[in-house]
Amino acid sequence: SIVDVMIALVILMVGILGLLSVISIGLLQSRGQATQLGAKQIATSTIESIMSVKETSDPSRLGWIAVGNVGSNPNALNVPQGIFVTGFQPVRAAAGVDEVVGTADDAGAVSPDYLRQIVITDICDPDRPSANCPTPGIFPVRIRSVQVTVSYFVGQVRRQEVLNTVLTDYAAN
Repeated sequence: SIVDVMIALVILMVGILGLLSVISIGLLQSRGQATQLGAKQIATSTIESIMSVKETSDPSRLGWIAVGNVGSNPNALNVPQGIFVTGFQPVRAAAGVDEVVGTADDAGAVSPDYLRQIVITDICDPDRPSANCPTPGIFPVRIRSVQVTVSYFVGQVRRQEVLNTVLTDYAAN
């Protein structure tokens, strides 16, 4: 009868719509995985760039004093030496003149899918207290925490990839 055909068509349409929604969710997830992998690669290369600043063979150009956010790490004349920009910044395709990613002179096209934040914090060493310790000491800062956060969107949802590490400068002394 016609009623049976109508009921069968409704059931068929519900099944087809359910299948289409599952396919679209799968496509969105696969795009999200590729974007997450890109964010992880950006964060990893940023950490490597920060480590290269610390390990440079020309300390007059960069070195440990430059491992910090802009406005931090004052030298003997109280001039800030940190080179990494603060806040969420667009990710650019290439490093600038200083050959370090995450600084103000980064060059190339802006990647529209990603924003990057670099937070570098001095850590107190109780065995060699520095000015940032609860009981300030006379030693220079030798431990810094580095957190790189890369923000990206999957559909309308903002996600973040966060990498943390600790850098030390004990080899100098």
